[in-house]
Amino acid sequence: MASKALIRMRSFIVFWLLAAACLPAASQVFLGAEVGPDAFSRTDSAKIDTQGEDAFAWALSSEVSSSTLSAVFQSTNPEQEIFRYLRGGIYRQELAAVLLLSEKTSVPFKKLAEELPKAGGFGGLAKKHDSDAMAIFSEAGALKAAADLRLPLFLLSSPPPEAAEVQVSTRAAVTTYEKK
Repeated sequence: MASKALIRMRSFIVFWLLAAACLPAASQVFLGAEVGPDAFSRTDSAKIDTQGEDAFAWALSSEVSSSTLSAVFQSTNPEQEIFRYLRGGIYRQELAAVLLLSEKTSVPFKKLAEELPKAGGFGGLAKKHDSDAMAIFSEAGALKAAADLRLPLFLLSSPPPEAAEVQVSTRAAVTTYEKK
């Protein structure tokens, strides 16, 4: 009799522990300070921020000569080509490395970009075209770093509010045109 009572007591404790573990706890829900309770039910459509890629395309094109860009991309608008490949999933340093490989081997960028996934990455692509992948990739790192330094110059931004209300303390010099 005592063993049946003990088994029932153990079953009750196990059942009670399982039931207690299933209850939702308010302390387990955390949305963060920046997310309101209606954040996931809004009807606003999501917008992809392409400003960074566009600015990087312009910054990279300013680091490479125009003749090289025209030869590599076979286009009169290489910035758009760079932007298209960035949006297509090629990483920035990998794009710079393929650009340098294209310049060294005289193979069009488009062809190298198509071969990149089949070659198993940049190392396989460089090996296929008899080039030193590590040397080109390190050059690409320097090229990407130089483009990253220029990146803020190409980002669109609004001027700070105080810049619009600049007050000049002295008058401009009168020109000869104004004297007439």
